[in-house]
This record gives sequence, C-alpha cells and structure tokens, in this order.
Amino acid sequence: MSEIESVPIAPHRILALTPTPKDDEAVPLPPETVAETVRLDTLRLYGILDTPPEPAFDDLTKLAAQMCNAPFAFLSFFDRSRQWNKAVHGWSIREIPRSDSLGTHFLHERETLTIPDLRVGEHATNPYVVGEPGLRFFADAPLVSGDGQIIGTLSVMDTESRTLTESQAATLALLARQAMALLEQRRQIALLSGEVSVRSDAEEDARRQARRDVLTGLPNRTLFLERVEIALQTARSIRAKNGDAAHGGVAMLFVDLDRFKRINDTLGHAAGDVMLREVAARFTGALRPEDTLARIGGDEFTVLIPDLPTANYAAIVSQMLQRTLVRPVSLHNQEFTVGASIGIAISPRDGEDAATLLKHADIAMYQAKAKGSFQFYEPMMNADSYQRLIEEAELRRAIEREELSLHYQPLMEMATGNVAAVEALCRWRHPERGTVPPAHFIQVAEQAGMIVELGEWVLRRACVDAHSWRGKGFDDLRISVNLSSRHIVHGTVLKTVTDLLTEFDLPGTIFDIEITETALCTTGDTTAQTLQGLRKLGVRLSVDDFGTGYSSLAYLRRFPVDILKIDRAFIAGLDKNTPDEALVRASVEMAHALDLLVVAEGVETDAQRVCLQALGCDLAQGFLFSRPVAPELLPPLLAGDTLRAAMLSSHGDAAPKRLRRK
Repeated sequence: MSEIESVPIAPHRILALTPTPKDDEAVPLPPETVAETVRLDTLRLYGILDTPPEPAFDDLTKLAAQMCNAPFAFLSFFDRSRQWNKAVHGWSIREIPRSDSLGTHFLHERETLTIPDLRVGEHATNPYVVGEPGLRFFADAPLVSGDGQIIGTLSVMDTESRTLTESQAATLALLARQAMALLEQRRQIALLSGEVSVRSDAEEDARRQARRDVLTGLPNRTLFLERVEIALQTARSIRAKNGDAAHGGVAMLFVDLDRFKRINDTLGHAAGDVMLREVAARFTGALRPEDTLARIGGDEFTVLIPDLPTANYAAIVSQMLQRTLVRPVSLHNQEFTVGASIGIAISPRDGEDAATLLKHADIAMYQAKAKGSFQFYEPMMNADSYQRLIEEAELRRAIEREELSLHYQPLMEMATGNVAAVEALCRWRHPERGTVPPAHFIQVAEQAGMIVELGEWVLRRACVDAHSWRGKGFDDLRISVNLSSRHIVHGTVLKTVTDLLTEFDLPGTIFDIEITETALCTTGDTTAQTLQGLRKLGVRLSVDDFGTGYSSLAYLRRFPVDILKIDRAFIAGLDKNTPDEALVRASVEMAHALDLLVVAEGVETDAQRVCLQALGCDLAQGFLFSRPVAPELLPPLLAGDTLRAAMLSSHGDAAPKRLRRK
C-alpha cells in the first residue's frame, strides 16, 4: 500500500466561478492526447469498468454521503466517452456521457474541489442542474493511482447550494484514498492469484462485447438504447422545469449505407469490414462529443442527438454525415464510395421512448431510400401506407438476408422440342407470411426505389446458378432475366453485367435481357447506347408483353431488339375461336420479316401448342411444358425426355422448321 500512501492529501479548494458560456459555446471535453491515452491505459489495468456492485465500495460511498451530509454520492471512473459509476448512493444511475458529467472537467485536479452553486458558471446548463434532480452543490476528490494518474473521483452532491467544511473536505479526500487502496488491493490479489492478465481481460472483453460493436468499437443496440432512455429522461426534466415543450428535444437518426452490399458481394466481407470501420471513423468526426454513434447491425448505424437545438439541426447533421462519404475509400487498389439514406425521428413529437423513436426513424429511413438523401418521420395517414412501409422494410431485408430465390421455366424450340433458354423468375418465401406473389413484391420494389437493387440481385444469382451448371452439359443454356426500365435508365446495368461475366467467367451469350414494350418506348438515347453495349457482349434484348403497350413500332428500328414475346393474354384465346389467332399470325409474320425470334408466353393446352406451331412461332413457354423449378431441379429436368415429349406429342413426322436467329 506504500504507493497509495505516498500521494499526499491535497488541500480543499472552492472552485472560482467563471461566467456562464454563451449559447453557441460548448464546454470542450479533454482532447485525446498522449496523456489521456496513458490515463485510460492505467484505468484498464484495474479491470474495474462494468463490474458488478461490491459491498466494500458501496459502503465507502454511503459513508462519504453521511460524513458530508449529502443526499447523493458517486464513486466514478472515467472511460473514453463516459462516466461509469462503480457505486452510487441516493441516485440510481450507472453511466453518464462525459459531456454531461460534472467531474470529467476536473480530471487534471489533484485536490478536493467544491462548487457551491452549479447554477452560476459553466455548469449552469448541465442537464442534471436544469433538470432532475436539480443539483446545486457538487464536490469531488480524485482517485490517484500509484503512477499519478487520475482515473476517477469520489463525489458528493446536493440539491441545495452549500459548501464543505474543512473537516468534511479532508474526510472526502481520505475516503477517496481508501477507495484507491481498495482498488489496488483488489488488483494485487488478482495478480497473486494469477488471474489478472488473462481472466480479467477476458471478462472485460466479454462485458464490452455485450455492449459494444466488435468491428468498430462503437456502442451496439443495447448500449445505444440505454443512452437514448437517459437522454429522454433528461429532456423530460428540462421540459418540466421550463414548462416549454420547445426545449428538451432529442433526435434519433437511422442511417443505412447505400451500395454497401455490392462491395461485400464483389470484394468479400473483409473489404466490407474495412469500409464499415472507415465510415464509423468519418461519422464520429462529424459529430459532437455529446452525440452517440452506434452500429446496430450490418450496414446500419444510429445517431443520438441529445439537447437538440432545433429540428433543422438534425437535418444539418444528416447532411454532414452524407458529405463525409463523398471521398472514395481505396479497397483492393480500387476506389469505392457508398451513400447514406437517413431517417430522422424527434422526441417528443415522434415518440417518448427509445423503442418507438427507433421504429419511426427506421420507417423514415426507408422513405429516404425511395426519395434519396434524408427524411423526417411523418405520422402515417392511414394503415395502408404504414403497411406499405413495413413491406418495403421487409423486402429490403429479404434481399440482404437471402430470403429470395430464383426459379427457372424452360423456353422450348417449337420445331425441335429442344430447350433454347430458361427464364429466371424471382420468388420470395417470407418467414412468416409464406410465399409472396411476385407481382406484389415487384410493385413494392418499384415504389420503394429498390427495383435496381432487386434486378442486380437477380443478375448475380443467375450467374451463380449458371456457373454451377457449367460442365454438366448446359454451358450454352441462355438465361432470360426481366429488368425494369428504371434499371436500364439507371446507367449501371452495362457495368454490372460486364463485371458479373468477368467474376463468374461466363460469356455474354448467357443472358437475354427482357424489358416491357411500354418501358422500352419511354426511354431515351442513353438507353439505346446501353443496349448496344450489351449486344456487343453477346446479350440479346427481348421485348416482353408484346402487343399490350405502345401502338407505334418505331422502337423496333431504334433499339437492337432480338426477340418478341407475345403476351399470354393473346395466347389464351387461340383455342377458343377468338380474333387472337389473327393477331398472333400478324405478329409472327412481322417479326420474321425483321429477322426476330417470337416467343409465346403462357402456353397451357396442347391445342394452343398445335396452333402456335402452325403459325410458325419459334419458341414457347408455359405450364404445358413445365412450371418454374428450383435451380437444383433444372439439370435433371433438362436431361430427361419429358419436355421434348410434351412439345412433340402432336408434332408427328412434320419437318421441323428452321429456327430464326439474329
């Protein structure tokens, strides 16, 4: 104990009062200097942070309150961004942000300090002064380690303005020394038992992991929500004290990174981890010391802004966070950027508890995904719009969590009975609601601005499946993929396809891209250039739902079209003596005159098949031949004779027609 006893009892000093800072002046936290780093290293040697209560420290804290005639007492330790209370008396609060701590600003002081009236001076705006419990008096004595580092304080507080007698100040200093002696004794015992460096480090790591994100070191969801509740409690106290709902606001930001999944998929999770750490560092640099940044999972971050000046300040912070991402990050000798969609919820307007604020900020974030930039939460006008936002959130997470899958339906050559291609059809098996109809979730994706992301997922998944089929006799099998016009206009599809073909070592002839007639006719010159670029790779363009869109056929000259797909609405009437046969015949003859292939969709009866063969249709798909099947079931289906038999069952000995190819 000699090292502890060698530290003299410092005299009692009543702190000189300084003028109250102006509204736009913040009380700075100690800078992260070499000295602060050394102090933090010393603190960690004692393995005290986040440990359970211990009677010896509890009794000492209670004694400090009694001897100083104070209702509150803390035995506190100061981590990088928080004041953690090992023992408390009269007030159940275990953790305080250092920005709100009364003791953090005096860690360089080696004497007992007293502040008679907290309402006068730099602490006048402290939330525990203006709010509950309405502190007026504060005194503390430092906990000084054997190497002279101040790692914590023993403090007493009161709701009445007052001071300490010289005797009380000396007692507080003695009790602080006793607390330090207990800490040293605790450490020595652990050292003697051979447990300190291995067990205590492992235990502290486990405790920190329970409250911290392992990758970035940021608070995790648990710690973040605890801090939100503390901030909300403080804000309520401020509003009650002032009688003014305009003060005491708290903002929560829900941040989701845009384009991050592409980095993970392309470069792997190690590169994704580098990006996440860089984003965390940039976000931290853009925030105030009193704000809290957390990573709550994947590419999702949250920000707590306590003591919100105005709602507009949350918008300013959102823009600052987005600006930090403009500069690229170098990964694998390439430069990548990510964006951020940010949802904002403000208390008390949008909720008065942490869970509600988080839910509303999350909903606002998905609105921001559709609209870009950031979005404030707005109360839902009706249950339908609320349900739509929930569905958008579920679909986005379904893409991220691989709940989607592709099924494949063969396209049959009507002349030979061979399989010419397969169409990739997206399926969603919801963990609770079961199979979600494609028409429904594709509409949700369009409305939510996720259709490009969904299209890229389909292209990648198709490449994965095509790669798995190579060497099994299906190297030349083409895959037809439906893309939205928004994806084509987006301008990235050419690069996406090129990169995927390179990544999976596939030829461009693996793909047919389907786009609807209406969508194709509403695009511009840039689209034509994109489609020409795809054709150079070997990709074919197929016009889906032909006959249901624009009456003008000028797009057949404007764009590099290879295939026309006749909509199932015309095929359904072929065996029912309707005018549809004449329309299909005209479409086939026109397409062949332009050297285009014709595909009939939705073939379900043998009579329809026979009619289409007679009309000279090149390809057909539908339930008559096969329903869409999972990728692992496709090779055995294609290897069997079932499909060819279905196509040729009534073909007889008729000479097969030449299949036109562009």
